[in-house]
Amino acid sequence: IIHDWDDERCAAILRRIRDVIPAHGSLLIVEPVLPATVPADPPGGVYLSDLNMLVNVGGRERTADDFASLCTAGGFALRSVTPLPAPNIFQIIEASPA
Repeated sequence: IIHDWDDERCAAILRRIRDVIPAHGSLLIVEPVLPATVPADPPGGVYLSDLNMLVNVGGRERTADDFASLCTAGGFALRSVTPLPAPNIFQIIEASPA
C-alpha cells in the first residue's frame, strides 16, 4: 500500500509499524521499484503504474534509494531489495527496525 501515498503519509505509516514491531522483526514491502536511471528501452508497466498512482491517489512508484529514505524516515533501515521473477514489476523490500 506504500505506493498509494505521498512520502509524508508513507513515513507516518512506517512509524506506526515501527511502534509495534519487535526489535528483531523484519518489515517486508512488496511494491514496484523504479530503476535509478531510465533505461533506453524502459519496461512500460512500472512507469504506467507510477503515472496511475500520481493521477488517481497522489502516490507514486519509488526507486530503491527512495525506499531507503522512506525507511529511515519511518525508523527502519533498508536491508535488501529483491526482484521477483520476470515479467513481474514487483520487488521485495526488506527493512528492519533502526
